[in-house]
Amino acid sequence: MPREILSTRNIQKYNQTETASKLPTGTAYPATKDGYFDRLFKYIPAELVAGYIFVIGVVKQLTDAGEIRVFQWLLFALFCILTPLYLWRVQKVLKIQQHVISLLSFIVWVFALGGPFALCSWYNPVYGSILLPVFTLLVAIWAAE
Repeated sequence: MPREILSTRNIQKYNQTETASKLPTGTAYPATKDGYFDRLFKYIPAELVAGYIFVIGVVKQLTDAGEIRVFQWLLFALFCILTPLYLWRVQKVLKIQQHVISLLSFIVWVFALGGPFALCSWYNPVYGSILLPVFTLLVAIWAAE
């Protein structure tokens, strides 16, 4: 399944071009646009969230609080950069809206997990516990064009 969100516009555009007739035998373009659950799956960069969780688990083994703070913010920034790069280069996603939504999804997940935000005096885990399900339920309503 391609990672890029498929909208009605994509399907119409594809059907209007001659590319459909030039596809290799056995290759088919989806006949329907992505539904709510397809968009939900495609918007949340689960591979990057999992990678982030693993790396942060390793960082938590450090003993110096200042070092932990620096590493947490650097890794958060690095994974924020990696999210659109991964979607573009590996998953072949070209839609800017989808890149933005996926990056926001990653940030919301990190916020809910605590991440470097947990090191801030204003952070309360309740915020993330509320934000994550609300964001996750609402984000897939939007169909990136």
